[in-house]
Amino acid sequence: MSQTDKPTIERKAVHNMHHTAFRCRDAEQTRWFYEDVLGFKLAAAMVFDEEPGRAQKREYMHLFFQTTDGNFIAFFDVPDDVDEKMFIARHGFDQHIAFEVETMEQLKAWRRHINKMGRPCFGAIDHGFVHSIYMYDPNGVQVELTVKDKNYDAILAEDSAKAHQTLKDWTTRTRPMKLERISADLLDQRGIDTSKADFSKVKKEEAN
Repeated sequence: MSQTDKPTIERKAVHNMHHTAFRCRDAEQTRWFYEDVLGFKLAAAMVFDEEPGRAQKREYMHLFFQTTDGNFIAFFDVPDDVDEKMFIARHGFDQHIAFEVETMEQLKAWRRHINKMGRPCFGAIDHGFVHSIYMYDPNGVQVELTVKDKNYDAILAEDSAKAHQTLKDWTTRTRPMKLERISADLLDQRGIDTSKADFSKVKKEEAN
């Protein structure tokens, strides 16, 4: 069978999130927070000596903590280029990760536990569809614990029905404001076929 005669494999939907990854100041300090404070399982602590995809010698540890739904939050501990500027606490609009608890009573119990463990924790904040408490992990990542409101399903169903129109109206109203700060090509990056050989070559040359 020639290259052109190969059957096309059906593209199936992406399913579930495997992991979200961040830098960490220190692997053990990070383990303390996610295992001892939040109760996640330390699923892997892998040591590598080469940066992936770059053939560059660099020792680092890749940590994985498993949540009860089988997904992971992961971290990179890279000693030779650790820099305090990487770990400045960021605004929740810029970066945060949320984990779910079952009830408001559980949310309050977790707030007491986290404060007792020495991590400042604030909330609960009523977002309408969820109620949340917040803290920062030792790496400046904002962590949210959240519980669904009793009307969660109805609220989400109502919003889902009008989400595309709401987004269209928002884009029309706010795009001019953004164009004063961001170039138009960065605000609409559709239509570029990165599978083309010439494009891949250009990107490889840029990386080198």
